[in-house]
Amino acid sequence: MNKLFLLLLGCCLLTSCATNNVISPIFIGKNSNVILEADQIKAKPAKLTLEEKAVSLLNQLFNTDASNKSMVLIISNESDCDFTMDISGNNHYILPVGAKKTESIVVEQGEYEMKSQVCNSFYKANKTLYQNTELSIKYSIVKNFENPQQ
Repeated sequence: MNKLFLLLLGCCLLTSCATNNVISPIFIGKNSNVILEADQIKAKPAKLTLEEKAVSLLNQLFNTDASNKSMVLIISNESDCDFTMDISGNNHYILPVGAKKTESIVVEQGEYEMKSQVCNSFYKANKTLYQNTELSIKYSIVKNFENPQQ
């Protein structure tokens, strides 16, 4: 009986690998049947290509429509460390920014909380974004070198 159970479970797992399903046991009790549940693996949202991102940013920058509720947020990282800016409010955005790099994103106008870990410091600010905005993050690492003559 146990061998039959293991064979059945092994076949289910092999089948799930081939079909991209995840099989997880829900309930296994004494003298009871095994109930298995299959969950589909969720696809990640498609990332914009560099060209699509550039077109979106330029369209937003040159948009003169007064009813437009979007704006461009530019984050300049003048620090020595990479970081990821977490922008949350009515909508949620995550923007990775490399050291000494500048990144841009189109966001909806509104109030946002912006958080990030920059090098060894925590950045947190509440901002009301209603027009194109540039945010500059500065953090420099000071290194102490001992004098070799002492």
